[in-house]
Amino acid sequence: MKQYVIIFLISTLSLMAKCSFNTSTFTAKEGEVIDTKSKLIWKRCSFGEEWQKGKGCVGEIKLIRRKEAEAYARSLGNGWRVPSVDELLSLVDERCKTPVINSALFGKLHDTGEGANYLTSSVYLEGDDVIPTLFYTIDFMNGVVDAHTKSYSGAVRLVR
Repeated sequence: MKQYVIIFLISTLSLMAKCSFNTSTFTAKEGEVIDTKSKLIWKRCSFGEEWQKGKGCVGEIKLIRRKEAEAYARSLGNGWRVPSVDELLSLVDERCKTPVINSALFGKLHDTGEGANYLTSSVYLEGDDVIPTLFYTIDFMNGVVDAHTKSYSGAVRLVR
């Protein structure tokens, strides 16, 4: 019996060690997270939330359409924009279970019951064909990339 408990503990600890979210490339500074490898600067909180020192991301994540997300990003100025699918995927650590994004750096997620889908600016490709009525989303609960129509409302994490 002791042997099984020890094996279980070692297995559990090794799984936990694999999901360590490489923070060596991310530096948190107030309401932003800087990716020192790619030089991208991320909003630490999702749309609808605000960063408050000592409290983190405060408020409720709001789901909006991509067109609204792009307008919101432009209204902030300073180069804020909706990220591409590849940029957003750089935040995913597939070794981790739910969520697959570092919530210590990026705050809580909004699970709609269909996951925590975040919008991208990338238009869907099928083979060599571009389908301009669809765009990619990433579910930060499990790392799945999917495609949705322009009328789809999802969560937004901005980048510059």
